[in-house]
Amino acid sequence: MKKIFEFKTTHFDFMFIEHISRLRKAHGFTKDGLSLAMGLPKSFVSNVESYTQKHKYSTRHIALLAKVMGYNTLAEIFNFPTPVYDRIKVTVEFTYNKTGKKVIMSKVLNIEELTTDEDEK
Repeated sequence: MKKIFEFKTTHFDFMFIEHISRLRKAHGFTKDGLSLAMGLPKSFVSNVESYTQKHKYSTRHIALLAKVMGYNTLAEIFNFPTPVYDRIKVTVEFTYNKTGKKVIMSKVLNIEELTTDEDEK
């Protein structure tokens, strides 16, 4: 079973979360493992990386991420392209297991810029 989900966010937040997800995997951390290494609840990173949750990394979390991943400066953790847009709408397709209760795969289908008028809807 597949479902389409849309959400609005900032392009920076979306790109940063995706970037940290790639870094997490490159450093050999599971979502739970990174959360615990940061001294946070086990589900924290899972919530941040979930497209259906509104959790985000704060400035405190960014410092913890840099420390846990062994970076000497915060600039090292921001090594990704500058976002093109301010606010965006993201369309994601979820594929569920046979019971329809667990997401087994998610795929970003589209990212589009939001104008000020669209952002208020």
